[in-house]
Amino acid sequence: MITSQPSLFLVDVFTQDTFRGNPVAVIVPGTRLPPELMLRIARWTGMPETVFVLPQEPRSPTDNGPDYNVRIWSPLCELPFAGHPSIGTAHVLLEEGAIEPTHGRFVQQCPAGRIDMRVTSIGAQRRISFRTPVPTVERLDDAGHAAVLDSLGCTGAPAQVALVDAGARWLVVELASASDVNVLTPDMERVQALSARYRVSGVTVLGYEQGGDANFEVRSFAPAIGVPEDAVCGGGNACAAAWVAYRNDWRAGCADGIISQGRHVGRAGRVFWEGPDQDRRIEIGGFAVTISAGNFRFP
Repeated sequence: MITSQPSLFLVDVFTQDTFRGNPVAVIVPGTRLPPELMLRIARWTGMPETVFVLPQEPRSPTDNGPDYNVRIWSPLCELPFAGHPSIGTAHVLLEEGAIEPTHGRFVQQCPAGRIDMRVTSIGAQRRISFRTPVPTVERLDDAGHAAVLDSLGCTGAPAQVALVDAGARWLVVELASASDVNVLTPDMERVQALSARYRVSGVTVLGYEQGGDANFEVRSFAPAIGVPEDAVCGGGNACAAAWVAYRNDWRAGCADGIISQGRHVGRAGRVFWEGPDQDRRIEIGGFAVTISAGNFRFP
């Protein structure tokens, strides 16, 4: 219920089952808040991310501006863009009737720019996706490659390592199989140092899954933004999907897939990849569930 009073929603993202995805706090403050207060609230909620939906003037029928505007905070800093908070926020605004998509499409504004969003009805539920900008992929040199693998405790398995920017910016590591991903024991201090060196949120690792309903197993490590292992990471998945598209020469649809993430932190997330399209853009989507909704009081 979005009212004239500040509202707080707790949402579980990348799941259809409560408490199995990645949580996000979505706050509709009703007024603009100073950055230092937003950061203090984000630290207080204790969530991986907290989103503030900014007040917006009513739109005219001819207005081509964004449907809503957000700022996204981790417990340590503001993020220009993040995937699972964007899906969780869109879920709240759609559920509350605060936005009206056009042919299933709508636009989120955030510090990273305009983010194209899409909602698809699947039975009685909504699957929400964000579309990346055109990704960039840069392979690391031998020294960087070795440093990333060493930070993950990955010494024997064949691996490919790249720096990927798909709206979010991550180091991406592809290992041969899901079993290689599952045995990783990262050194978080070294991962954090590499994150600072390459100016990324963290390191996302993927490995091919044989059998089951998922194509890849994914893990994302982001101590630099206060999340040692992310439960289910939208931005990390966007970069992993871009890497898969890159190594398949950006062939249309080559990155389509279902991803499993979260088992190492007691979750069972599912992320849906679609793309790339003819412009090399990729859509990352998932379901979301509202856990709690109510009023919120500011100091």
